[in-house]
Amino acid sequence: MCRYCDDLPDPKPNAPCRRRDLWGFMAAQEYALVGPAMHDEFLLQYQRPIMKPFGLIHYGCCEDLTRKIDLLRQIPNLRSIAVTPMADPVKCAEQIGTDYFASWRPSPADLVSTEWNKQRMRKILRHGLDAFDANGCRTCILLKDIENVNREPDRLRRFVAVAREEAER
Repeated sequence: MCRYCDDLPDPKPNAPCRRRDLWGFMAAQEYALVGPAMHDEFLLQYQRPIMKPFGLIHYGCCEDLTRKIDLLRQIPNLRSIAVTPMADPVKCAEQIGTDYFASWRPSPADLVSTEWNKQRMRKILRHGLDAFDANGCRTCILLKDIENVNREPDRLRRFVAVAREEAER
């Protein structure tokens, strides 16, 4: 997880801790194709009591939450929302605004797994970063679920360099 808040204490190794001092992570991949009302009725109402004792919550993994961000506002300790490769970063940024943190996960297949194309990479990163910036979103870029780097592990280092350049623009 990106370090983007000081609201929780740093956990001590091999020491007991309270849930209110920890992040909780919740997801709904199985509900990706279910509408917001059914997501609420059949899942979120059962997840909320599980999330309540945690200090802060990150919601989302691989599912597209573009149409469900308003629904997630019911979570009082929600801090971070996943914006996955299937999600629309522009619509997500408009909804997230300054209220939450956007954990943006552009597709590694588009960025490091297939043909190495810096121009394409910059275009994808710029599209998302411009949307998040225009809406005042606090954002981190996570390159998750990388299956391969086309036998060029150095692509990851080069990706980070390009992502930093685009983030600093």
